[in-house]
Amino acid sequence: MFNIYETKNHKLFPIIPIALLLISLLFIPKIHLDSTLTGGTNIQISTNTPMSVDAATRAIDAVISGSTVQKFGSSFSITIPPNQSITGALGYEQEVNAYYANYSVSALAAARYSTTLSNTSESNNQTAISGLRSAQQGEAKYLSLMSSSLGKEIAALAPVTRIQPSYNSTSGVEMAGAAASVYSNATSIYKNMVISKLESIIPFTTYSYNEEAPQVGQFFLGQLRTIIIIAFVLVGLTVFIIFRSFIPSLAVIFGAANDIIIALGAMGAFGIPLGVASIGGLLMLLGYSIDTDVLSAVRILKRTEDTPSARAMSTFKTGATMTIAAVISFLTLFIVAYIVFIPTYIEIAGVALFGLLADIATTWLGNAVFILWYKQRKDRGRR
Repeated sequence: MFNIYETKNHKLFPIIPIALLLISLLFIPKIHLDSTLTGGTNIQISTNTPMSVDAATRAIDAVISGSTVQKFGSSFSITIPPNQSITGALGYEQEVNAYYANYSVSALAAARYSTTLSNTSESNNQTAISGLRSAQQGEAKYLSLMSSSLGKEIAALAPVTRIQPSYNSTSGVEMAGAAASVYSNATSIYKNMVISKLESIIPFTTYSYNEEAPQVGQFFLGQLRTIIIIAFVLVGLTVFIIFRSFIPSLAVIFGAANDIIIALGAMGAFGIPLGVASIGGLLMLLGYSIDTDVLSAVRILKRTEDTPSARAMSTFKTGATMTIAAVISFLTLFIVAYIVFIPTYIEIAGVALFGLLADIATTWLGNAVFILWYKQRKDRGRR
């Protein structure tokens, strides 16, 4: 059977994955983050009204500045930037909750010291007296901070709602409840306003509404960077321990990194947003890429039957069959998700699909060739 790794110019194969890498780098800056990472609101609507993406974008942006629109069949995905009033108020609400937690600790300590001092034999316990005084000062301090943050929250939400909650500024429970209530009312009012404006532009039959805070997106982006760095370091160390050489380790890391970069480039080229769902797809792709790269390295370097090039070809047939099966599965998922419009599955399947196609080129035209070259060079050195 024809063996691609025994052809005269097989060492030129890595040009293909490297070229894909360079092309992908041009499109990566075009990736846009969805609302799960940037914060803001994402609305998916199904409509029978014929309208182009450009027309919908202009119409929606005229009433809600900064909006972006994507179209999937008869459905639209609309991303609205974070409302500054609600975003600012969320920070103040979180402050109220944090101060309330500290207030509760002080109140519990005050109650404990009061119980101790109520005992006749402990009425002059200086430790308890000092502790009670400190706890009461803590209560007063955190009540004051809660009141200040709650006032700022209400002021921040004034452009959205004029509702003034009633509460007792000497009650931590009431202020915490007021902070949650005024924020919930404001987000509900804002949601109704947005839906009303959209419906006046594009009448729709059904919709879904998802709002995310910018803080959540920043957390996920930070975690993604950390996880990918740790993954590459651990994989490099593991492969180095197994093969006792830098070349296989670098080849495996190159393969995984190239797949991720090509997948990101495809996202930029085809408009697939980077969000929590696509991050999951990238992490899944990272695991799959490492699996195929290690598979090729182990079979070429560790096994002894046949020649290294024959082992490389045998591994290629096994690995490529596995990858093609995975490509068919994710292609099916992508088509179904596109037809019924499930954005989460569109992101996951799209990232995995492009990444798996990239893996075929990277692993079997790049990684395997590097490993085979290393093995053949090593064997010649032993003669």
